[in-house]
Amino acid sequence: MPSTYSYSALRTFRTCPRKFKFQYVDKVDIPKKVTADTYLGNVVHRVLAKLYRLGSDGIVYPLDDMIALYRGYWEKVEREYITLTDDYHTVDDYIKIGQQMLVKHYEQYQPFNQGTLLGTELHLRLALPAPPFKFTAIIDKLWKRDDGVIEICDYKTGQRLVRPQDEDFFFQMGLYQLAVQENYPQFETIELVQNLLRLDEEVHHRMRPDELDRLTEEIRSAVIETIQAERLDDFPPKEGYLCTYCDYFDFCPAKRHKLMLEQQEASEELSPQRQAYDLATRFLETYQRSREAKAELEALRTELIRLSKDQELTILQGKSGQVTVRTARLEKFVTKTKDAELFADLSRLARELQLDDYFDLNTRALMKEVYQKKRLPPDRLEKLKAYVHEIEESRVTSKFDREKDTPED
Repeated sequence: MPSTYSYSALRTFRTCPRKFKFQYVDKVDIPKKVTADTYLGNVVHRVLAKLYRLGSDGIVYPLDDMIALYRGYWEKVEREYITLTDDYHTVDDYIKIGQQMLVKHYEQYQPFNQGTLLGTELHLRLALPAPPFKFTAIIDKLWKRDDGVIEICDYKTGQRLVRPQDEDFFFQMGLYQLAVQENYPQFETIELVQNLLRLDEEVHHRMRPDELDRLTEEIRSAVIETIQAERLDDFPPKEGYLCTYCDYFDFCPAKRHKLMLEQQEASEELSPQRQAYDLATRFLETYQRSREAKAELEALRTELIRLSKDQELTILQGKSGQVTVRTARLEKFVTKTKDAELFADLSRLARELQLDDYFDLNTRALMKEVYQKKRLPPDRLEKLKAYVHEIEESRVTSKFDREKDTPED
């Protein structure tokens, strides 16, 4: 596990736990792929850092020199090592996009001295308490505006329009604020800013104390999840559109079988990979039939109930047997899933009436919300541990190829 966490590490775990394991637990040593989007972002960040560092000293870096610096970074990398994430953009397209972003930013913000620069690409460390977890944060630009507000600025070169309530903004920018507050407690008013360079937009937000408290708890819970995953060796892969460009694609248990089949030469011998393929095929075919049968049964059941009510029949005779339909009016208490607020009122009333014997222990909620998130003192958690046992649980789910689900014209 990483000795020091970062927003990037927690985001990786949230996106794909198995990638987190490859990268931070096993630390698999493989050649890293460089996507054009990632390299574009790195180059733009370096150029902007130089513009603002010089601007803080009263020096305006000439526009032509900035463009030459930017293009020079692209010349330092061999193009065949840059991975493109779609079939329409070339490396030259990315170079052009980045240059347009920089020129637009240059024309809008030069001479880059609108405040007092406190740091660019600033590396800060942070320790969250109870239990202590160490974090690192890299802040693109930290400066004090003329109105005295401390601005934490992060540059984005992507196309997504973000909002302050988005999970990524909340986690990343909130973590940066916690790091700044711990390292520079004299700063009172802090504003978070994401500069969306490609969209020519800025997103501003000032976090309330309750938001920072919630963030601290959620980060703490996220770290505990990674620790729990390592203890149980439970890092399931999560497939997504970026899987194709993942550095660990060839190692992934969700992709490896398909790769083996593609790479395997034709052979009369039934290999283990082919056996798995045939078995998976049979499972999918059987599952599809059962799913269709279940939907048909549910439709027939609904129609039988309707017909039995209309004709006042309780037993319906069929060719090979009979079907019994009984309809009755029953009294049941409200459930949590039906009406959570009313269920809470019922729970309070039951306690007032001293009906505690009718409360069931929700061990699933106890595990998920209390034990795994360490929301009790260590001595109490230790007492609960005596009743915890580990089991191996397997789930088999199906995902059908899209082209098979597409209706014919």
